[in-house]
Amino acid sequence: METTKLSTKGQIVIPEIMRRDFNEGTIFRIVRKNDLIVLNPIPPLNDEELQELNELKAIWKDIDEGKGITLSKEDFLKEMESW
Repeated sequence: METTKLSTKGQIVIPEIMRRDFNEGTIFRIVRKNDLIVLNPIPPLNDEELQELNELKAIWKDIDEGKGITLSKEDFLKEMESW
């Protein structure tokens, strides 16, 4: 059994022996159930997911720059049908 403590910044150091199989930068999902805290590593995005994320970033960039388009409900539904 290993022990650790909560810092004044709310950080907890995971003992080296417990994090041996994880790489720096690994992202974890954290779940709390009463006094039990569970960390689950989230696998990295695959190539398709990375491409989708980059497409979404480009779309939001255009929207933020005022380059988005506005469609009527009918035109929007027609556009969706083409997908």
